[in-house]
Amino acid sequence: MNAPALLQVSAVSKRFGGLAALEDVSLSVGRGEIYGLIGPNGAGKTTLFNCMTGLYDLSAGHIHLEGVPLHGRKPHHIVEAGFARTFQNIRLFANMTALENVMVGRHPRTRAGVLGAVLRTPGARAEEAAIHNRARELMEYVGLKNKGRTLAGHLSYGDQRRLEIARALATEPRLLALDEPVAGMNPTERRQMSDLFLRLRAGGLTLLLIEHDVKLVMDLCDRVAVLDYGRKIAEGEPALVQRDPAVIAAYLGGDEA
Repeated sequence: MNAPALLQVSAVSKRFGGLAALEDVSLSVGRGEIYGLIGPNGAGKTTLFNCMTGLYDLSAGHIHLEGVPLHGRKPHHIVEAGFARTFQNIRLFANMTALENVMVGRHPRTRAGVLGAVLRTPGARAEEAAIHNRARELMEYVGLKNKGRTLAGHLSYGDQRRLEIARALATEPRLLALDEPVAGMNPTERRQMSDLFLRLRAGGLTLLLIEHDVKLVMDLCDRVAVLDYGRKIAEGEPALVQRDPAVIAAYLGGDEA
């Protein structure tokens, strides 16, 4: 796929003391792609996500979103730039309703300040109504219609995954990074999530996907990169990557082989 680059990762390294978790990793994600990132356990996939989204500082390298540098910026500034993510371990506000969780995701796009909220100005009230309506639309879009009043902690595991995606979408991202979004799901739920990802891409969103379900990645993604011991060992179209001798060697003896 020759789409213009939306995300550019250039020679990124991350060290924790004497441990090199990432070493000279470069990749380019095209606008409108579903791009997969796979590798054995401990390969550095989530570490790379954390570097991209500002949770970790880089030891070396650069990361740009449509030419705008992301390295060195705080996570909330990266979200404001249009890069949202979900987490391998679900991070919802369990004691808030599902709808309130999605409304929180709109915070980076709100304009009314503290004074407007306190004084309940007409502008603040109109914005609050718009946030509420948009949150309901997003919940319906991900398949959570009529569950807005349910506490997030009371939702099923699969619905919590969907709610995380809805909350991320509320930030109006250009790029959505999904860290193992179908982990723990049954085959029917996985197919439904795969359909959701295709709808998101059809709507113009770019997706970056970490997933242990290699078959799903190979079926869904336009291009795939493979990490092993913190290094990129392969990148390209799924059919080519899955035949790469280095990739086969990396998975031999692993749970995903």
